Amino acid sequence: MAETPAEPNPKPTVPDRIEGPPDESFEEKYNKQFEFPLSIVGSLLMHVMIAGVLAYLILVLMNKGEDKSPVAVKTMAVGGMDDNGDGSSGSGGQEDPLIEKMNQDPATAAEISLADPSKLPQIEDVQKTIKLLDPTGNMPVSASNQAAYAGLDKAIRDKLMGANRGAGNEAGKGFDGSKGAGPGGTGSNSTLGRNMRWTLRFKVNSGRDYLDQLKAMKAKILVPIPGTDKCILIADLNNPSDQKTVDPAQFSDLLKFVDSRAEAVNGVVGSLGLTIQPRSFCAVFTKEEEARLAKMETSYRNRRAEDIEETIFKVTVSGGEPIVIVDEQKVKR
Repeated sequence: MAETPAEPNPKPTVPDRIEGPPDESFEEKYNKQFEFPLSIVGSLLMHVMIAGVLAYLILVLMNKGEDKSPVAVKTMAVGGMDDNGDGSSGSGGQEDPLIEKMNQDPATAAEISLADPSKLPQIEDVQKTIKLLDPTGNMPVSASNQAAYAGLDKAIRDKLMGANRGAGNEAGKGFDGSKGAGPGGTGSNSTLGRNMRWTLRFKVNSGRDYLDQLKAMKAKILVPIPGTDKCILIADLNNPSDQKTVDPAQFSDLLKFVDSRAEAVNGVVGSLGLTIQPRSFCAVFTKEEEARLAKMETSYRNRRAEDIEETIFKVTVSGGEPIVIVDEQKVKR
């Protein structure tokens, strides 16, 4: 058998020729001189600038032309001068909450007035007069009214309270010990009882505003003349220049609201054009207004007047008409 001739030695395997270095990755190719991060940041800045320019143009276009937006409406504070919303008791010795240094809570302000040593003699006089008029001691007197009446000169205070006209439905003794014959009456349903028990809480922003709201309630204004027992009467607040001097005793059987807060008094007196500087002024209301408030008082919680310690009325004015509601009522303990 013939042998197969041996094959010559095979050629060695030669690897493929490498043409160049391997391809660069994306990060390596575009980040040699920080091109990639710089382009990202530049793109973001450009978009932000474009968005800002568009927003500015939109705002400019929206604000062009005449402003026809409605006038803002703000609730004015009534009974004391206040613009927070609740107001302060109008009848009382507390200071005016419109003024930053005089913005105490009504109850706190009344307590401060009652605790003021300089006012203790006047407050004691008020208490003596009430005891004389109501020997039973059952007539409730609110702290704010006690402080307000203490701000009046004694002669005018006694006349306004009817202390010199006698007390009771029959002829009685006057404040000076002589006989009097006033119609009077000192029960809870009497005018005097309501004067001492009721508080009117206004919300105003100036002396003029105060007068406008009292005018809406058809009130007359009595301004005590310092050093005398007389008052200046402004019977018609539509014509405040029509003033005359009167004896305040003639108003003793009418519902009254005394305000002795310095800022409120100064504002009202200044708006009336008066040159005197009284410590208080008094708003006098009609019998019809008293009857209306009396009905509101007993209807509020269906309580008898004899069971009520104090009733606080909140007064606002809308469209020139007064809106009065019972804001708070305290029961006798």
